[in-house]
Amino acid sequence: MRFTRTWSASPNHRTLEFAQYLAKKNINVWIRYVVVPGWSDDDDSAHRLGEFTRDMGNVEKIELLPYHELGKHKWVAMGEEYKLDGVHPAEERDHGAGKRHPLSSMVTK
Repeated sequence: MRFTRTWSASPNHRTLEFAQYLAKKNINVWIRYVVVPGWSDDDDSAHRLGEFTRDMGNVEKIELLPYHELGKHKWVAMGEEYKLDGVHPAEERDHGAGKRHPLSSMVTK
């Protein structure tokens, strides 16, 4: 998934492998997925998330978390570049997308 690879220090393959390990062990999980305008808010991202989790019987819930700027000051205080500068929280939009997706446990917060 593009967002993690682009904005974190490492690719997300270890996270995805761990999710698959938990599924294999049937350890229940909740997935919290940050919806970032312009990065992870498109139909393709939702479809890929659904495809990845579709056969995982251990996923109890998927929470779609709207992006916010509450932690931005921490990056500034550390003298680090805030790589999402210029990205603003989305206005209220189509929250029915989760209802249309085949993943029945998708929840919007």
